[in-house]
Amino acid sequence: MQKDLTHGSAINNILKLAIPIIGSSFMQFAYNFTDMLWVGKLGSNAVAAVGSSGFFLHLGWAFASIILVGSNISVAQAIGRKENKQAQHIAINALLGVMLLTTIYMVLIQLGYRHLIGFFGLNNESTEMAHGYLRWASLGMYFIFTTRLFTGASNARGDSKKPLKITMAGVIINIILDPIFIFVMDWGVLGAAWATLIAQFIVTTIFWLQRSQSFLGLKSAWIISVHQIKQLARLGLPPSMQYMIFSVVAIIMAKIVAGFGSDAIAAQKIGLQIEAMTFMTIGGLNGAIMSFTGQNFGAGLYKRVTEGYNAGIVLAIVFGLFMTIIFMTFAEPMVRWFVDEAATVEIGAAYLRIVGMSQVFMCIEMIGSGLINGIGKTRYPASINMVMTLVRIPLAIWLSQPHRYGVNGIWYAILISTTFRGVLITSAYYYLRSSFLRKA
Repeated sequence: MQKDLTHGSAINNILKLAIPIIGSSFMQFAYNFTDMLWVGKLGSNAVAAVGSSGFFLHLGWAFASIILVGSNISVAQAIGRKENKQAQHIAINALLGVMLLTTIYMVLIQLGYRHLIGFFGLNNESTEMAHGYLRWASLGMYFIFTTRLFTGASNARGDSKKPLKITMAGVIINIILDPIFIFVMDWGVLGAAWATLIAQFIVTTIFWLQRSQSFLGLKSAWIISVHQIKQLARLGLPPSMQYMIFSVVAIIMAKIVAGFGSDAIAAQKIGLQIEAMTFMTIGGLNGAIMSFTGQNFGAGLYKRVTEGYNAGIVLAIVFGLFMTIIFMTFAEPMVRWFVDEAATVEIGAAYLRIVGMSQVFMCIEMIGSGLINGIGKTRYPASINMVMTLVRIPLAIWLSQPHRYGVNGIWYAILISTTFRGVLITSAYYYLRSSFLRKA
């Protein structure tokens, strides 16, 4: 199925595309959420182990996004120009590029996992659990990134419902396998890694069987192009550099947090997991805006591009305010979903209350980034986000000093940088609108 986003109501198109994307994002979120709920029953050391490993898995996604982001934008613009064969040519070369990058990164993890985990200086119990979890979970990157490639291609074609259905099947499998592997088989955190690995393999297999021919074309027509892969990398490099820097900064921030003990790093992981509810939802709108913008910009319908932004920004503000209220009101009960240790709950609740104040700015930043990336000007949001993310490190070090705010100073650094990102991305949109969307 493929949907033309160049006709009809802008807000209806965006919502119809965004809702399944949000659903798919929450299905991906459900993998980690389910793992953390069960792993939390093993204690804060187990949560810290999975949390520290997760930073490096997320960095792998940032690395693969060099190709993934460029593919999503290029496929959407090709579909907007009614060039289906070109869209298939882009997708097959994107798949090859993603597999190459994934292989390189996975080998680095398998060779250097001890050094990577050792960076956090966790206690011995957390460190040993993290070693095993990272090594096994990293094998699933092949399946995760292939799934994201197919999901992106489907969204770019205006069909976001099929990825939701397929991803839901994987979540159900993961929910069933988690308690069996973690507790019945007594594999601990390795059980969580294996449950997710198997579920992701099944999801990738379903995608391949149902969508490989329509998205990639017939094998006999495949044309491998190093030039095409390079083009995708050039387009995707600015936003992927943003993601990589964000991931590296997150690792450094986690190192700063680890200086306050395992309870603090467990609390940070739990806080990030809960905050992902905002990120996943607005990420769905981001993907819808980017696909909508890509098709309409490719078709030269500039007025519809600005209509899409206006609709998205209203939705972003309303949803951001709603999540701020939720975090401020229910911070402690939400942390208790995962753990009962008093110290972890206190730190995690403070994280949600402080970072919760930035949710509106995160949401408007994501909408602006989606539109700007959709017209192919990826270096603008990437540059802003990279700078404002790097600012977090000196801010966190300064604000977290004992005579200032302690561990809460790290959360204030996140609040400040996220707020400025939202303001600057919005400013960039209005500048680009006058330069590239004059006909609007």
